[in-house]
Amino acid sequence: MAGSSPPLNEIIGFIGSYLRNVELPHVKLSSIRLESRATNMAEESITLRPATEDDREFLLALYKSSRGDDLRGLGWEEERINEFLEMQYEAHQNFLTNDHPDIQDQIVLSNGAPVGHLAAEQQPEAIRLVDVSLMPEHRQRGTGTLLIQELQMQAAAAKRPLRLQVIRFNRAVGLFERLGFRRSSETGTHFQMEWR
Repeated sequence: MAGSSPPLNEIIGFIGSYLRNVELPHVKLSSIRLESRATNMAEESITLRPATEDDREFLLALYKSSRGDDLRGLGWEEERINEFLEMQYEAHQNFLTNDHPDIQDQIVLSNGAPVGHLAAEQQPEAIRLVDVSLMPEHRQRGTGTLLIQELQMQAAAAKRPLRLQVIRFNRAVGLFERLGFRRSSETGTHFQMEWR
């Protein structure tokens, strides 16, 4: 995260609005060569599979990996951060279940191993990116770009926009803008973004 840490009320208000997804039915992105900044990564097979109850521990670890730094910046102790993020994760899961009943909830695999989460929803007027997140060691390697570009291709084929909501201070805002997303509206804590 760039800049200073956000106020606690912004973090709490953030709950389920990180990035929201679109449908990737059982899209297989296999043996795709990723252009990467990492010199040790020549080729990586990226695939998706439906998320199951067995993925809970992985998804919790992924959720914590993408959110704890903000709380550490506020001076919170690790035990308190863990408790808070576990509570937030449960609220996030409830949000997904209640507000996005038709979500395509997928685990991102790299060479068969879980490395991330992609959740998207086909809506009548748009495709909604609900969540895209990767474990820290798989960020900035081209995987997120690849996943978003796949959704952009689906949106273009369906002649619908690809929409998402992202917290204002999230590093991914720059990625979305580089991929052609434009801010369509904003609140005190979030940007609504759209790609056409």
